[in-house]
Amino acid sequence: MRLTRLTAIPLQARFADIYGGADKVPAHIRAPAAHFQRIPRTGQFATLVVAESDDGVVGYGECFGLPHPLAAASLLTHVVAPAMIGEDIGDPAAMTSALHDYFFAMGHTRGPAMEALSGVDIALWDLKARAAGVPLATLLGSSPGPVPTYVSPIAFRATPAETAADASSYLDQGYRAFKLKIGRGIATDLAHIEAARSALGSLPLYLDVNCGYDVPTAIALARALPRFDIGWLEEPIPPDDPEALAEVRRASPVPIAAGENEFAMGAYRALVRAGAVDILQCNIGRCGGVSGLLAVGELCHASGLTMAPHGVGASVAVAASVHAGRAARGFHSYEANRLPNPMRDEMGVTPTALVDGCLVAADRPGHGGEPDMQKLQRYRLDIQSGG
Repeated sequence: MRLTRLTAIPLQARFADIYGGADKVPAHIRAPAAHFQRIPRTGQFATLVVAESDDGVVGYGECFGLPHPLAAASLLTHVVAPAMIGEDIGDPAAMTSALHDYFFAMGHTRGPAMEALSGVDIALWDLKARAAGVPLATLLGSSPGPVPTYVSPIAFRATPAETAADASSYLDQGYRAFKLKIGRGIATDLAHIEAARSALGSLPLYLDVNCGYDVPTAIALARALPRFDIGWLEEPIPPDDPEALAEVRRASPVPIAAGENEFAMGAYRALVRAGAVDILQCNIGRCGGVSGLLAVGELCHASGLTMAPHGVGASVAVAASVHAGRAARGFHSYEANRLPNPMRDEMGVTPTALVDGCLVAADRPGHGGEPDMQKLQRYRLDIQSGG
């Protein structure tokens, strides 16, 4: 079985379209977290990857989309696809290894190049599972079924009462673990944390600063958290300084999580070597796809850590993540992001189901998140007028 075609399709779902006008998009959607305060979110983005074999089997992958999908799409179309067409379809990580080394040698160790390879890896694993007629989780040595899940975000809200209402709404939807976005100053954070904790009772609550603080502020916040029974404090400071994050961890009475902004195993190993984290959080559309997520799981298992993959993505990324999560070692839970995203909830042939507070890896060939190609047309950035 040989690879005959790789196609990149950039996708965009604008919040202005979802809400009926840019002026109608709520403030907590435009700026749901600390890192969107100066550059607001305008919508959801992804790059779909379609892999086709010489015997007609198709697999679907997805590259992480933010802040924009065209860079990954262009690299995939003009660099990755020409280098891979005609290859025998074997181990996806081995198939992309030469391109990985090439991009590293060129200095592209982060960002769109790594996202392009991640999307290809997912598509190849999906193609292999479909060719074998088995669910991806089965091909990976596990089985389809539920995956422990937490919901996010309880976004930036103007008042603690609104935060409590959002937390209660997620509870009513069937979720049983939750993540609150913070990072607007310690006093404001604590008021919203208290509101969320009151609404959720003793259920698991996690916090995400989205890199919003420096080391002293992060430590001061962490030391104020024990009374709220917090599961982890996520990305309290900007990435790229494992030693600084380790300083926070040494002083923190709650576990520290990070990793969604990393792209390569070397970066995850650096976090572990520095003693910077308790939980690693990779995104399947950034970290090397299914192969990368499994490798992070092995690192966690070997290091006595746990893994909680980042959940931002469209239908393919979500489905592939839950299948890989079923097979990954060191797995803790998966993030069900609930910012409005029709490419996650409406574009797939069959959306990933939520049952008893858990997302479910479907018992269908592949990862089960394949898009409805007719529905997909409305989100294609390459054909949208004025896109």
